[in-house]
Amino acid sequence: MAVAQGFSLHADTAVHAHDRAGLERLGRYGARGPVAECRLKRLDDGRYEYTPKKGVAFSLTAQALVRRLVALVPPPRRHLTSFHGVYAPHAALRPLVTLPPPPTPAPPQLTFASFTSPEKKRKPRLDWATLHQRTFGIDVLRCPCGGRRSIRALHSTRKTAEDRLASLGISLPSRLLPPATAPPQLQLSF
Repeated sequence: MAVAQGFSLHADTAVHAHDRAGLERLGRYGARGPVAECRLKRLDDGRYEYTPKKGVAFSLTAQALVRRLVALVPPPRRHLTSFHGVYAPHAALRPLVTLPPPPTPAPPQLTFASFTSPEKKRKPRLDWATLHQRTFGIDVLRCPCGGRRSIRALHSTRKTAEDRLASLGISLPSRLLPPATAPPQLQLSF
């Protein structure tokens, strides 16, 4: 366990890529607050008492407590992850333990053709089924019968979707709203 500038790091922590419970546990550990509120209580004289897991309980005035809590807030515009030792940015041994940066490609030769027909390589967009699979872990194209569903058409407006459902013989519920009613009057009894 290493402690530097108020941050602790345990270098023996690892989570497998498919261990969702372990990832959640690590995320909760990293997102926990610096002070457990259940261990902090206000005394009758206005001071605060903090009981750590290990050690002796101690009491503080409100000003001393705030001063200690403010010291835990990281400074603005500062990276919360910093590397020490061999992984420090200017360590002499860093090239021995890290991969070299990828080679920078040579600048392209500018020709007249490069100004007339620029070819931009775009990543293909992911369809909604793949996004659901990656985000929520739900395969929306899996049928409860065990087969696979397929997308036959995409309707981007309500009108075209209603026309398609009507052509399939599927009746839609009424879109008429019930008439508005006034709220019931309160019964006042004196």
